[in-house]
Amino acid sequence: MHDPVTSFVVAVFGMPGAALGMAGAILVFAVGLILQSGHFEYSPLRDDLRRRSDMLEQLGGDRQKSFAEAFNALDKRLSAVAHPALELGWAHYRSQLTLTEDGRLAASVHATDIFEHADTPARTLEWWANLMVAIGLVITFMGIVAALTEATSAMGTGGAAMQGALIHLLTIAATKFWTSIAGVLASIILRLVAYRRRQAIEHLEAHFFALLDACVRFAPPEKVMLEQLAVLTRIEVALAGGAARVDVA
Repeated sequence: MHDPVTSFVVAVFGMPGAALGMAGAILVFAVGLILQSGHFEYSPLRDDLRRRSDMLEQLGGDRQKSFAEAFNALDKRLSAVAHPALELGWAHYRSQLTLTEDGRLAASVHATDIFEHADTPARTLEWWANLMVAIGLVITFMGIVAALTEATSAMGTGGAAMQGALIHLLTIAATKFWTSIAGVLASIILRLVAYRRRQAIEHLEAHFFALLDACVRFAPPEKVMLEQLAVLTRIEVALAGGAARVDVA
């Protein structure tokens, strides 16, 4: 007499084709994850990055001047609800912009240093890829437990029944490994899709960041300090010249 859990496992895995059905379910679930992530995470992020890049590419002529003149309208569109990395990144980047004397905007850092990489779609699939392997192994071990339980029960009879139980054990154990194979295969598929999607998003991000940097004047703190030092030097020279003329007079 087995406990209820063991009896349930034996009943489930004792059905013909149960392990193959579970292996197929793992693969179907992985495909469903790819479609779900693509529809709700990857496609919206990809389209939003393209929309932002197209918005900046439409600026004609002097791109820096056009960006400064249309900044209020662009700010409203770039601040719209989007992926958290893009929404928060733009809010931070916008706070770094300063207006120059010639009416252009300057930034002390590059866009790629402020925006976080929006790789949520890839990370979601990679998380599930790790879980698929674990699920396949758990189902495999459950099948082996069921096979060993049945074999143990049959061995008590001895003779031909014992030999038949051992053959049945090996047959069931071999079949149950299909779930592990399906888990590993699902993990590989998910990781490949995650890699391709991460590459696509990184390419779109790089294009958007390059356009954004081209719309502003790059003014790192070191450059600003050198310019201020040059101004102070000229002021010092002018004051020294004025003092010399006063002494001569």
